Amino acid sequence: MLRVQVLLLAVSFLCVPPHSWASGETASAPDDASPVVAAPRHALHVLDEHGLAFQAQFVHDWSKNLSSGSDADYGFGRYSFDLFANIDSQKSLGFAGGTGVARLKQHINEFGWTDVGASQVLSNIDASSRTTLYELWWQQQWMAGKLRLKGGKIDANTEFAVVENGADFLNSSMGFSPTILAFPTYPEPQPGGAIFVTLPHTYGVGLGVLRSTMGTMSIAEPRVRWALGEGELRGHVTTGYWRIDGDMAHFGGHSSSVTQGWYQVIEQGLWRSRRAASNGSIASFLQLGSAAKDTNVFTDHLGCGFVWTAPLSSRPNDGLGVAATWVQLTTVPAAGFDYPNELVAEGYYKLAINRHFSFVSDLQFFRHPGGLRTRPNVAVFTPRLVVSF
Repeated sequence: MLRVQVLLLAVSFLCVPPHSWASGETASAPDDASPVVAAPRHALHVLDEHGLAFQAQFVHDWSKNLSSGSDADYGFGRYSFDLFANIDSQKSLGFAGGTGVARLKQHINEFGWTDVGASQVLSNIDASSRTTLYELWWQQQWMAGKLRLKGGKIDANTEFAVVENGADFLNSSMGFSPTILAFPTYPEPQPGGAIFVTLPHTYGVGLGVLRSTMGTMSIAEPRVRWALGEGELRGHVTTGYWRIDGDMAHFGGHSSSVTQGWYQVIEQGLWRSRRAASNGSIASFLQLGSAAKDTNVFTDHLGCGFVWTAPLSSRPNDGLGVAATWVQLTTVPAAGFDYPNELVAEGYYKLAINRHFSFVSDLQFFRHPGGLRTRPNVAVFTPRLVVSF
């Protein structure tokens, strides 16, 4: 039923005239628009005026192993659907600086299976089928956003270890370092709280305490931002330290009460078009990470990539990206790896059809997937449809 509804929404958006696609705006509804369509739009507008706004996103992946006959002819299909409800405290409660979010998520493995055997996750929507209250949090800001408190059920990767230029890549390691053990992010965020302080001269720090599947996670992340070339080429560096207090099982059969590690993200704009009508730009990112070999599959991580926005001047919202992510696997014999590392190279092209629809063509190559010599290198092609409304 959900897919039928999404299809109907897709048809309605695709009926927007092509000239509106180019401008990134939807056409105005005609004066004689059907009441069936006008009434919900009016109701949503009224709710928005009172501080309650809704958003939704539908993501559908289809993956095909290009290197192995073990993959079924039809590959592997799955989708993820998110529904957001956002509350603005100024409009709804009469005081400024407050924001609340409730986020429902449904993920379904529709058909097939693509057996890559990799340690780094092929798609950032891969998970067991589930319908859940994904996030439920409130945040309050003071001093023009320089101080922010946030609490509730939080996706930690929306606040910590964020790779801003990695958002359109599919492999999960492009979004955050896999060395962060039991990170409370997709597919199941956890309750917690965080405080964020922005200091003068673009310095800042984030501190968080969140529940994780292995205990209590504490994170500290200082941040520095800058701009080069008359402010056009923006960059930043974040360096994070994390620690989990709980009952940690070691690969050798022992246990400990603490494990910890660190990560770093560096991003820098490299070029921006000077033409007023162009969105063209090139940016880069670098990821580093390290963790203890006794408790973590991934002991070291190095990732880097480049993103080109508007590679074609006639398509200002398209994007192209290339990246690689390398992990050192634990050498503890009980972990079962007979090859010490895994490398993934990824490239994509994002076709922005209009403000509601985009289509990503993604290709990944896995070298020594899963750290086993018996597994051959594989290439996986994944088209992704993203519908936002």
